Amino acid sequence: MTAHILVADDDEITRDMLEATLSGRYQVTTAPDGQSAIDLASATPFDLLILDVEMPGLDGYATCQALKSEPSTSDLPVIFLSGRVTLDERLRGYEVGANDYLTKPFDVSELINKIELAVSQRARNRALNQEIEDAQNSVMAVANLYGEMGVVFEMQRQLPGCKTYADVSQVFFDALGKLGLEGCLRLSGRQGVLSRTASAECSALENSILDHIEQRSKLAIEPLGEHTCIRYENVVMLIRQMPLNPDPERYSADDIDRFGRHRDNLALMAEAIVTYLLALDAGHAHKQVLRTQDIIRIARESLADVAAQQHANRMQLELILRNMTTEVEHSFIHLGLSSTQEDQLTSTLQRHIGEVMSVFSQVDLVEHHIGQIMIQLER
Repeated sequence: MTAHILVADDDEITRDMLEATLSGRYQVTTAPDGQSAIDLASATPFDLLILDVEMPGLDGYATCQALKSEPSTSDLPVIFLSGRVTLDERLRGYEVGANDYLTKPFDVSELINKIELAVSQRARNRALNQEIEDAQNSVMAVANLYGEMGVVFEMQRQLPGCKTYADVSQVFFDALGKLGLEGCLRLSGRQGVLSRTASAECSALENSILDHIEQRSKLAIEPLGEHTCIRYENVVMLIRQMPLNPDPERYSADDIDRFGRHRDNLALMAEAIVTYLLALDAGHAHKQVLRTQDIIRIARESLADVAAQQHANRMQLELILRNMTTEVEHSFIHLGLSSTQEDQLTSTLQRHIGEVMSVFSQVDLVEHHIGQIMIQLER
């Protein structure tokens, strides 16, 4: 299909020359000034505009800016054709949205190459934009059809980022709110028991109802008046104003279908939370094991330090006691004691030395027992 080119220039000779040059390849329309170019472009779909800069009334820059500001002509490619050759002029053309800038006098083949490039680029952009729009329309159609399921998927996607039961409950209530529902949630596990509504802790009455639900079977979706209760393992839900068996005389067919979808989606949400809590609790237990192992390691190192110090103290005390015994025995010569007295004093001294050393034997026994306990804990 032949491209339709609009040429806007106040110089009639230039307009005629461009029309003669391009008409063999393109359909060409001319305009004598900027306002005329705007009027023509607004009324007729053109593929490209060749625009002079210096024109009476609206100059080329103002004309280009006006066309780019209108949705119907915003993607119209513009090539400036001007005798102004400075960088500032080119920058002005760029700022108002032009695609290219060609200075006079120009080479015809270069102008045609620039036209072809701009027209083909616009065609590619329009095709791409159409593809994007079609994809967006498809996404919106799927979102409208499976919007509620998308809420469930989003909750499942967010669960791995939760570190605590409170985080899990927040993700759940965010999803519940998007479904237009309200209720209570109870989570139980290694982090304790958490019972919440979307905005606060459960009231005493709400807790009593959750207690009642919790006493039922481990896997159940059951009616509770106009409400629905769900119990999956360590997850308990009470969903308000969502009858499990809605009365057809009170509810429309659409409402009954919606309640059915909610029931299925809530079951999926409960299963996802149960699975994640198992992983979360397993990670918590692993951290506790690692912490216990660290405590045992520190205790063993401390015990080894104590044993080494005790051994050094014992050796030092034995040396002190031996020296004391030697000095006492040497002093017998100067004390003028009888042999019987010397024997009695030596016996007393040895007895007390033995009692002191027996204390260290008891310490060794305690250290042995502690070591055995450490070995058992490490298993």
